[in-house]
Amino acid sequence: MNRKSQRRAVVVFDTPSGLGGSHTVEVVEEIGDDKVRVRVWYGRATATGWEAWKDWDGYRFETDRASLKNERTMPLFK
Repeated sequence: MNRKSQRRAVVVFDTPSGLGGSHTVEVVEEIGDDKVRVRVWYGRATATGWEAWKDWDGYRFETDRASLKNERTMPLFK
């Protein structure tokens, strides 16, 4: 992917992790009226782009749309 086509930001939400905290997630697929597939964003924005922290970054799972809170735009570059 060339630099011009890289996304500069992503719309994200918080959703419970099931581990006592929350994940920052992006909706990647609609699965009906009340379910979505999400992608976890786990890392940090840097001057050269997103620095993924491998533990959770990129993990995908299904969740209830109602569990998505705190919609915001997250920059992928600092």
